[in-house]
Amino acid sequence: MVKMTDIYADIINRYGWENYKDAKERLLRMKYATLQQKLVLCDRQEFKIKGKNVVPWTDAPVIRNILMEAVNDEENNIIADWFNGKVNTDNSYKAILLYNCMKLLIMQPCICGETDEVTMNEWLATVAAAIKYPTAVHVSEITRALEDFRNNSLALAHTIGIADMVVRAEDGSRSYALRGKERDISIEGKTIDEVLEDISSQDDYFAVLGQILQKFNAHAKERAYNAILWYAEAKNLYEAKSADDAIEYESIASEYTVWYQRIHEFLESNPEICRKIEEETKVSDLSDFFRMAGR
Repeated sequence: MVKMTDIYADIINRYGWENYKDAKERLLRMKYATLQQKLVLCDRQEFKIKGKNVVPWTDAPVIRNILMEAVNDEENNIIADWFNGKVNTDNSYKAILLYNCMKLLIMQPCICGETDEVTMNEWLATVAAAIKYPTAVHVSEITRALEDFRNNSLALAHTIGIADMVVRAEDGSRSYALRGKERDISIEGKTIDEVLEDISSQDDYFAVLGQILQKFNAHAKERAYNAILWYAEAKNLYEAKSADDAIEYESIASEYTVWYQRIHEFLESNPEICRKIEEETKVSDLSDFFRMAGR
């Protein structure tokens, strides 16, 4: 194990901050606390010896690199901005940019022989999950595809009243004798090709897309319910206090803790699902069981 104070001293030496040692060490402690609580979501008590923060030697160079950027006050440093709470990773562009910058810091120690490939991959996976990088990539790809579709379907983006019957009065005024009704397209029980046969306008395409997304939302909730149900039953069986009790951590970075936190957030956003699982499995405090942040 490596003492965090040794990592702070190394960073202070690299930056030539010896004259400001105490102030800079306090700053580094704050940044490390943010890294623990918001990036890797580790249980801080798991990585303490006699009350002092320690980390596996394989993690040390990765943590050093990230903290060095966290306290780097150069302009347009997205890593420092993230540590200061100025980066919203729900923004796909920013999440992708942040991950790509973090990726270089994580890979460098492995390339230079300071750590091993397993540690590097654990950190890459954990950071990617924490800042929602995979989701950001998918959303960006879909956004680009939607822009292409928007342009390719503009010729069908009309509001012409097809089948409207208009009559003209003697004074030249007009009125509707019959209004054409828009068809409601349903995807239920149809193949993709059958649905496409019913489409005649851009509005129809978007109506179909909306129905597909509704299906996806319902399906995702059902799959999440089944996955969480298994963990709830295991909670009772093993009398676990936290979802990560069975994990023996060899690194402070684990994709599992981020995933468990996502489940906690899902249950908080869907209390009816949480209640249903608790009633079915006879467990209590299910959402807190998955809470990893702020420990």
